[in-house]
Amino acid sequence: MSHDEHGHAKEPIIMTSGRRMGKGLVIMVVTLAIGAAILIPFFDTMYSNPPPVTQIRQPTPPTEGGQTPPPAEAGTTTIAILQGAATQGAPDYDPDAAEVPLDNKIVWDNQDTVPHTATSGKGPDDPESAALFDTGIVNGGESSDPVELTDVSEGDTIDYHCTVHPYMTGALTITAAAEEGGAAPGGNATTTGGGGPPAAGGGPALHILEGASVQGSPDYDPDSLTLTKGDAVNVVNQDTVPHTVTSGTGPTDPESASAFDSGIMDPGATFSLKTSNINAGQYDYYCMVHPYMTGKLQVK
Repeated sequence: MSHDEHGHAKEPIIMTSGRRMGKGLVIMVVTLAIGAAILIPFFDTMYSNPPPVTQIRQPTPPTEGGQTPPPAEAGTTTIAILQGAATQGAPDYDPDAAEVPLDNKIVWDNQDTVPHTATSGKGPDDPESAALFDTGIVNGGESSDPVELTDVSEGDTIDYHCTVHPYMTGALTITAAAEEGGAAPGGNATTTGGGGPPAAGGGPALHILEGASVQGSPDYDPDSLTLTKGDAVNVVNQDTVPHTVTSGTGPTDPESASAFDSGIMDPGATFSLKTSNINAGQYDYYCMVHPYMTGKLQVK
């Protein structure tokens, strides 16, 4: 037995025993084994679906007088990033395959609550990723800067994806340049002088009211419109975000867009809804971007 400096006997201090240490090691090994058994089967899914980021802030140039940036100008194609797009398998870019007239600029409007991008290429592993364009991070509720495509020709198809959620993909097809003041073929309605009265033509008017994107607010005016077969309805988007006028009761309606569809209408844009090829009857319609916006069209 050892003694201290005063000659007093010192009792040995036993911190643990071999048996106790063995039990501790067994518990650690069992815990790690259980964790690995849970993690390993889902590792690929967890790796390919990172948790959404709530907000990534980047410095943005101040606008003059602190005012909101103006709506997209004529010659701009707007593509919506739909709410819920971050959920794998949910609708993401709208339209998913967009036709863009040659020389048009493109703006992606992020209607989701998390950041996204629109980046050329089939995915992050594509060696040509971001070679043609990359919006950078577009936060929820914001729009990208206008993207101008260079070195593209009519007929080209360009794949793109979201670098934050690579399972979100879309495609752009370059079409002939839009005629001055006309609608882009197969694309969005064209912005006119800025949301004034509809163009002359004698047809009834249908307005998409400012603030219509807020659920529960007045949206289409009039909400129910009666007209004669052959009339052309002058649709005007007076809101500050894109909308559509699409036949059907909603996105899940199998007959959706079978009678008519305006396509994406940018803020201030107009669309002529022709009824000469529509049978007489009542038609429900809605907004593909905001499906809670609905109305009725009665054709006599």
